[in-house]
Amino acid sequence: MKFNSIKRKYFATLAAALFLVVTNLCASDHVYDDSGAVLTGDKAAEVEKRTLGATEGRAKAQESVNALSMEIQELKQSTIVLNKNLRILEEDLLFPANTQVSVFLSLDVGKFFTLDSVKLKLDGKIVSSHTYTEKELVALGRGGIHKLHMANLSIGDHSLSAFFTGTGPNGREYRRGTSQKINKQGGLKYIELKITDSKMKQQPEFTVAEW
Repeated sequence: MKFNSIKRKYFATLAAALFLVVTNLCASDHVYDDSGAVLTGDKAAEVEKRTLGATEGRAKAQESVNALSMEIQELKQSTIVLNKNLRILEEDLLFPANTQVSVFLSLDVGKFFTLDSVKLKLDGKIVSSHTYTEKELVALGRGGIHKLHMANLSIGDHSLSAFFTGTGPNGREYRRGTSQKINKQGGLKYIELKITDSKMKQQPEFTVAEW
């Protein structure tokens, strides 16, 4: 008798649970107002229509935002190109081809030298000084070049001096300078300060190339 009583309670509980599940499934299709009351007929249709309209409005607003974002990105790219063209034009105006001279630095070193800074003189005057970051040294080590200075030089002979500081062989502080006479003629003039490893001398070499 006790077993039958337990079985009846079990089935009664199971039936109540099934009733709640069915009730919730049926209620999921209902439309409710702000107070939680179920809306039927025209009121329910009106609420569903407003909900659908709000969803469509949000979708259109998102489309407008996406289109605006694309226009902003295109404008940024156009601005970058315009600024680049303006810099080129400015350089052409400030540094005409017949007097322009540009000085670059390149680096091809390994274990004999780690560059820290460079100072550049033209005709005895300091025209550029730069201390290199780790990222800049990595870029130079991958074949990049650094534009140290651009100037106007008159036709004729001029003197150029460069002073380098860094860490040399065996971790010692290393200072080195190099000088060269340059002859400016008509047309563009490019000068490259080259730092390379000399395996034969077991130390860095500093040279000046004109082209």
